[in-house]
Amino acid sequence: MLGRLRNGVRFAILSRRGSEPGVALLMRNEGGFIAEHRPGERGLAHLIEHIVFHSPVADAPDDFDHLERLGMPLTLPAPTAGSTSWRETNYYLSTRSAAPKDLDVLLGLFRDAATNMTLRTDAVDASRGEVVREMAEKKTGNDIYARYIAAVAPGSPNDVIDAQNSADVPIASIDTIRALYHRLYQPQNMMIVVVGNIDAGTVRTLIEKRFGDWKQAVPASRPTAVPTVRRDHIRPISFSALPQARRAVLMTVVMPTPAAPSSRDSQLRADLMDLLVARAVNSRLQALQPHSAAEKTGMFIENGDQGHRQIMVWDRYAGDQWPSAVAGLKGAMCTLSSDGFTEKEWALAKQNLLSDLAHRAAAMPGMPNVDVAKDLSHAVADGRGLISPDERLRHARKMLPAIDVRLGSKWWHRQWGSGVEHLRVEAPELGSVADPISAIRVAAKGSDTLCTLQ
Repeated sequence: MLGRLRNGVRFAILSRRGSEPGVALLMRNEGGFIAEHRPGERGLAHLIEHIVFHSPVADAPDDFDHLERLGMPLTLPAPTAGSTSWRETNYYLSTRSAAPKDLDVLLGLFRDAATNMTLRTDAVDASRGEVVREMAEKKTGNDIYARYIAAVAPGSPNDVIDAQNSADVPIASIDTIRALYHRLYQPQNMMIVVVGNIDAGTVRTLIEKRFGDWKQAVPASRPTAVPTVRRDHIRPISFSALPQARRAVLMTVVMPTPAAPSSRDSQLRADLMDLLVARAVNSRLQALQPHSAAEKTGMFIENGDQGHRQIMVWDRYAGDQWPSAVAGLKGAMCTLSSDGFTEKEWALAKQNLLSDLAHRAAAMPGMPNVDVAKDLSHAVADGRGLISPDERLRHARKMLPAIDVRLGSKWWHRQWGSGVEHLRVEAPELGSVADPISAIRVAAKGSDTLCTLQ
């Protein structure tokens, strides 16, 4: 059941049976790091996420840890119950029961989090400490990832937004935090998702009860424009010589996030083509190194979660073997671009995909409700349908016989050719090389007779 209350709050309710005793509740606020566009706001959406679990609320001004104190007896323990990305903040709980009275209490806590936090100083300061420690623990990894994105997808959200290394979090005033809170936490920016063995009509009534009277407190602002990949800034080669980085050779093609599908069938077809081609490319790469571990080489498609679509192939080489890894990966991609897939590769890809989808369908009843709720929230936000594994399997059985190797090769040429190709080498040994870019170019041309790296 999908819908929107009169004030703009969206909801998505999915009834499913499973082995869990309760249901998943998720509240999504459309306003992550990308909405922090005023001076001094960088990282504060993440800070607010932490404050929600500590702040007293207007009806209980002395109740520190209000959400946790009332919510924990009704919920299962979880490693995390909140997250903030460039585009949204999520809060998610798994309940101990599916009783409507318990769901009502937890939805009431979500409403308190959305509208009634007092942002008391001690709650804010406790949250600052948590976020500062979290940023410090992740700083090295965030820096490495930021440098990678700056090379392969310059101009995309994760390149231009540095909220994970914010200097504003320790010093932002309560007034600045409160202003962002009231600007972001508005009914038109909120989505409630409930997944589990529940009656959808009953849950909709509970959502209406808790959120239906929420009135917009500030004028609606225009959505912040999403930065797009700067194709002209993508360099053909980049490298990392950090000693703590992974040892990997990566080839990527990055392009803007595709538009939402026009129909459920078109979404299914696009999803299955991504899955099918990934398996065909993986077969090609693994056949070239038959004695290597399965995850040493591979292909990955990231479709929009970071603000762009990325196709990546990799070789996680060992020791100081980056030159041969570069030559091998570059040569494999050149051959694939010129010749396409073989009949054998394509048949094996179809066989593997059907097997994988059957396995996913069989495992679906054991998938936690909260994971389904996350997938559902992303699908609704993106204008896509939530495709179940068994539906995807049924569609694949009908569709795959009509997709021959010629169509697969055509898809690859169109997709790989529509972006800007980038070669990246991550190797500590490059720190002692006078001109790493030239060295990488020489290695790439070692077996490159079919295409040229500029």
